[in-house]
Amino acid sequence: MWILIGISFLAGMSTPLGGLIVVTARRLSRRSLTALLGMAAGIMLTVVVAELIPASLKAGGHTLFWPGVAGGWLLMWGLKRVVKAALPTQHDTSGTNAYLNMGLFIAIAIAIHDLPEGLAIGAGQAVEPRIGLMIALAIALHNIPEGMSVAAPMRMGGASRSRILFTTFLIGLVTPLGTAIAILLTHVANAFIALSLAFASGAMAFVVAQNILPEAWRADKRIAIIGTSVGSVLMMAIEWWHG
Repeated sequence: MWILIGISFLAGMSTPLGGLIVVTARRLSRRSLTALLGMAAGIMLTVVVAELIPASLKAGGHTLFWPGVAGGWLLMWGLKRVVKAALPTQHDTSGTNAYLNMGLFIAIAIAIHDLPEGLAIGAGQAVEPRIGLMIALAIALHNIPEGMSVAAPMRMGGASRSRILFTTFLIGLVTPLGTAIAILLTHVANAFIALSLAFASGAMAFVVAQNILPEAWRADKRIAIIGTSVGSVLMMAIEWWHG
């Protein structure tokens, strides 16, 4: 049990590793950061389309998928209104609050997405130890660019290195939390996993459609397209290697 949770913890710690890559870079120009936003969009969209949606539909079918997606979308919509009210941007000519808000939304969406990933490690281990290890390795690989996708807008918003690393560290803890829950439940219900995956799909889709892509598009359309394409190809390569 503890060995599996330890492996899941290491997979989760790939998220702050991605954040570390961003904060330790000597200088990131506005164009570079815009490219990272585009990459974040490509990464998250690919995770939703290639991983979360198929897994959710396989586990629970359309009956559970659509309510889960709607729930994730509505949650992020509500959080956006709350955060916007708490951190108004109308007097912020530098736009830093907008970028900090974006980083927060991405962090929440990825944290929601990491919970069913942790469940998947525990469930896979219950079926066959090798499966749990392979899932953990795949999660570790794609958590690195996900950590970068959180860190980039936070750096654009002027967040300190310690704040960025602490945020990505907290996100990384969600994966072993999901694994621990799966172990405690022993037999994870397909309905619960299906709803969790669908919920994460809706949350991540909202962040990409309402925050990341519009901001990257306004900054530089060409770089946004290139960044999105690179992010998608990167995640597809990881999926192909894992498959």
